[in-house]
Amino acid sequence: MMMGRMLLLPEVVVNITRTEQVSLPYLDHAAWWATLDNGHQIFVVPKPGEVVHLHTVVRTGSVNETDENTGISHFLEHLMFKGTARFPVGAFDRILEGIGARINASTSRDWTQYFVTLPRGPHGQDYRRALDLHADMLLHAALPDEEIGPPFDPAELPAEKRERAVVIEEIKMGRDNPWRQAIQCLTEALYPHHPYRREVIGTAEVIAAIPRDVIADYYHTWYQPSNMVTIVTGELDPEATIGDVAHHFQFTQQTPVRHPVFPREYPREQPCVTHLTMPLNVAYVVLGFLGPPSRDLRASIGLDVLSLTLGEGLSSRLHQHLVEQLPDTPFFDVGSTHWAYRDSSNVLGYGVVRPDAAEQAFTLLRDEIDALQRTPPLPEEIDKAVTRLEAQFAAQAETASGLSVVIADSMARLNDPSNYTDYLSILHSLTRDDLAAYAAQYLPIAHLCAVTIAP
Repeated sequence: MMMGRMLLLPEVVVNITRTEQVSLPYLDHAAWWATLDNGHQIFVVPKPGEVVHLHTVVRTGSVNETDENTGISHFLEHLMFKGTARFPVGAFDRILEGIGARINASTSRDWTQYFVTLPRGPHGQDYRRALDLHADMLLHAALPDEEIGPPFDPAELPAEKRERAVVIEEIKMGRDNPWRQAIQCLTEALYPHHPYRREVIGTAEVIAAIPRDVIADYYHTWYQPSNMVTIVTGELDPEATIGDVAHHFQFTQQTPVRHPVFPREYPREQPCVTHLTMPLNVAYVVLGFLGPPSRDLRASIGLDVLSLTLGEGLSSRLHQHLVEQLPDTPFFDVGSTHWAYRDSSNVLGYGVVRPDAAEQAFTLLRDEIDALQRTPPLPEEIDKAVTRLEAQFAAQAETASGLSVVIADSMARLNDPSNYTDYLSILHSLTRDDLAAYAAQYLPIAHLCAVTIAP
């Protein structure tokens, strides 16, 4: 680790309070992790090839919203592409796509991220052009009124569609999606108090009316240097790249960011099941459990193994027992997944079934999850799960964008890269006794919440 260094760049002095070289799996050269005196963190990942990936994650999402501004993080993500003082609306996409770049962004509960993948260009000139645009967009978004659009009644979309209307159309499309409805209902049951209970996209009522000054205030509150991590992955000199990023990310306003601490959400003491109806041709069933916060890496990775054993893939227990071996099975599809957030995680078991079989499917899924208590993953199941998870992990490191995303996710949830750097060692150290303990702690049937949606 190197401390207290200073880079001299044209018209700027960059004070680096901390620099550390971090070994990453499957890479020959260490990444450089720098923290500037304003709190902005920069990760440079040397990866051979002509492709460079620029990625900035802002450590805010729907977790920092209220009922009054729900959906503002996602709405702001849309508005960030609507120009700056230097670049009018449309210039960002036009210039970058003109040099072969792919541009995107996304919002989650814990973070909002923006990324650009492009060829480095002769002597790195295209990468530097993209870095200039990327930084300007993040630091100097104009948020123009004419792009936001005037407030309106969300029951009637205006004839001239601005960004309010675009987001509200997304919200209304979600109302017709049975999976989205099931997951949202389940999330509200799992999180009766924590802000994770709110849908990331927000509500039409809020988006239709939220004033520009409220959006701008949210932007200036959370888009601060100490709340941003910029990751650059490609065949670039790490020290020079840290200087390039610091040079372009010149923050004119610096305000300390204070992340709220929310009371822990505890599992229910008895099962909670909600039955919904929609005009459908099939039925949907989803069962959910609360898992540990991200800082408990070992338990979180243990739930990855349990989820894969339970329902990820054709050889999983759910597929074998409920599709392949069950006579007259009601299931068209079945599976499980584990979603990790900063403050907790969710293990979900789900199925798509015959329209008359929602209650039967719920019972079958519940019993399969309950069986994990009596029969934890067998040695051969653990070996298979570890092999598959390691293969998935390795696949993420194949591309500059995939590698950047997993580092960004760890930085957003933990404010360090340990979810990536320590994943394999923890994965290979898990024992059957560990997995049995995690199943007993996090997946008892008394703690489940469930939703069925049937015709």
